[in-house]
Amino acid sequence: MMDSIDIAGNQQSQEKTAQIGPDGSIDIYVVPTETLNSPSYSSLTVHQGINRVLAPVVASCPHAGRDYPATLTEAATLPVGQMRGLEDFGVDHLITSLAAHGITTVINKIARAYIDVNRPIGDVDTTMFDTPVEADKPSRHVSAGYGLIPRLSAMRQPLYACPLPAGEVKHRLGFAHLPYHSMLSAQIAAAMTEHGHCLLVDFHSMPPIDRSNRQLADIILGDCRGRTLDPELGNAIASFFIDEGLSVAWNEPYSGGFITREHGLIGTPNQSIQIEINRALYMRDSRLSAREPHAVPERIKHIAAVINRFGAFLVKLQQS
Repeated sequence: MMDSIDIAGNQQSQEKTAQIGPDGSIDIYVVPTETLNSPSYSSLTVHQGINRVLAPVVASCPHAGRDYPATLTEAATLPVGQMRGLEDFGVDHLITSLAAHGITTVINKIARAYIDVNRPIGDVDTTMFDTPVEADKPSRHVSAGYGLIPRLSAMRQPLYACPLPAGEVKHRLGFAHLPYHSMLSAQIAAAMTEHGHCLLVDFHSMPPIDRSNRQLADIILGDCRGRTLDPELGNAIASFFIDEGLSVAWNEPYSGGFITREHGLIGTPNQSIQIEINRALYMRDSRLSAREPHAVPERIKHIAAVINRFGAFLVKLQQS
């Protein structure tokens, strides 16, 4: 069993949310501006174990959000279906059982097309705005069109025909990015206080093939190329998935993003790992371009059960 809380720590209200249907359809929610501005609306969900039992593990899910602010859908040149390729389809539903093992699970509800919470706050594409905005030196993500506020869809189509108001950067940061990282940091700090150490696990999904049409492994583990996780722990995690009958690779083509780098360092009490789950394991159409994505109910239940067992394994490993 688990509790769900909002960013203020209150029991989550039964508001309209994006769901997975009985047929496996992964629905979205276009959130009216009035709802977005309501004090009861939260850009994230936090699942905790019953009685708030804390394990020395925290889970993060930054890219599965399916709440599309109406301000985005009204400003974008593309229909929502063509923005959906940026989502990590249904990953939030694969990991909900982790809280039953005491693993606090922080889930971003906001669509990645609106803001990418797995980017630094300075990762801004200055060409997207009507007046100058503060930004770091353009990263490879920004240059490719996928910075803090994405410029392109997954199929490399422009999301906007006109420049955005410069104030959108600060607004979107305050609305979704800063609350997510504040909550993540708070939950890691709580686990550290309780246990003296904490492992952050950042969950994502990936298409079945890379850009060169090469088949990807079932699970890709990322430790920022050896910078965020002790090798012994990494080997144990890899062995778990291999024992589950899944193929495993490390760091190619996904080595870990901002969240993994920010919250983990090898040889310290705070470590982290990114886990990419191949969509072919649970999706009917696992292509990146799927506009009406569907999970296969039996497959999603199977992978969710694997992740449930992984949660139990990880807590036992971290407590030993």
